[in-house]
Amino acid sequence: MAAGVSQKVSQVLVIAVNQRVGQQVIEMPARPAPEGKKERTVPCRQEVIDALPPGEYAVEGVPGLLVRIGKRGASYRLQRRIDGRLVRRNLGMLTAAQAKRMALKVWAQLKPPAPDGKITLGEAWQRYLEEKPLAPGTRRLYEYTLGKYLPDWQGRSLEQIGQDRAGVRGLYLMLARKHGKALASLVLRQFRAVYNYHRRVNPELPECPTIAVDIAPVKPRDWALSDDELRAWWAGVQRLRPLKQVLWQVMLLTGARRGSVEALRWRDVDVERKLIHFSTAKAGRTYSVPACARLVELLRWWREQCAPDAEWVFESPRKPGRHIIAARDDKRGVVSAHHLRHTYRTTLAQLGCPPDSARLLLGHSLSGDVSRGYITAGLVTESLRPWAEAVAGRYAEVLGWSNKLS
Repeated sequence: MAAGVSQKVSQVLVIAVNQRVGQQVIEMPARPAPEGKKERTVPCRQEVIDALPPGEYAVEGVPGLLVRIGKRGASYRLQRRIDGRLVRRNLGMLTAAQAKRMALKVWAQLKPPAPDGKITLGEAWQRYLEEKPLAPGTRRLYEYTLGKYLPDWQGRSLEQIGQDRAGVRGLYLMLARKHGKALASLVLRQFRAVYNYHRRVNPELPECPTIAVDIAPVKPRDWALSDDELRAWWAGVQRLRPLKQVLWQVMLLTGARRGSVEALRWRDVDVERKLIHFSTAKAGRTYSVPACARLVELLRWWREQCAPDAEWVFESPRKPGRHIIAARDDKRGVVSAHHLRHTYRTTLAQLGCPPDSARLLLGHSLSGDVSRGYITAGLVTESLRPWAEAVAGRYAEVLGWSNKLS
């Protein structure tokens, strides 16, 4: 490299960017190179890199990324020091944006597999699932996340990952770009739960590396249905076969989660006492709710349509002896069960239902203060009946239900 060029760059390095704004040419001063450092640092911006003189530069904000300017243009490579050895990977001739994305992905892959005797992320993940009392749906989600979004991280030890904050941040940025911030945040929350679970046993692990990431908060969804949306939903339900019609009405009239309703057994339904017991719920909780008069009548009718020895309220028509799973009819105009859960809770608020009563009706935890922990849910179930009837009455007004099933 010519001494004159090197001296000029180390002092100021003014980059003339031939970008026209009217008749003006924008000049952008780059940072002076730190004393004793060979690579000069430049922003990861295409117009800046296009205007660079020949040479090699470190790309600002992207760990280990270097750009070499030659006769043919800009080519990129990534380097990382691992156990005292400098590992390099040529990325090729790319745009600045492409190089940044690839570098963030490859950075983590340059780490070798976990050394013997140290638990890998894949092993830690499986132990977490084996030892934690998670709901089946939550367990499936964790398993899917590991295989789908963290395949290149499974063989790395927790120690290595704990020391690789830049790599974890790169993972988050890559996931956010490809799948959105909500998905990226979900993956890192699950990773953080697994990592911190094992760190309680092994305090020598570094602090969880997600500290280097500003994980986007999950905003509550405004999913409650308006009156018009509820009527459109009901029109869609009426076009379904009887099993689905009953299934969706149970979810509407209880506000229960889809999995809880799908796993209902006939032994969980007490039509005489007008109670429904949900034995499958979030975080392993179970709860009972009063069934409104319309729901009792609906379930009585449905019991007559089912086989006398049927175990499940909603037996799968394709797999006899098993209950229906993951029911969806959105293509027929029927929105998801969670919309109905939001609608139920919103209707309770409109009717003036006390917060604790709403929690009990929805099977939510009575946590938050000491006094709620003193409530024995089973002893107050009957007191919730007026609210269950009030919600059903509100739905009847909107949907035009008569006293008889329609």
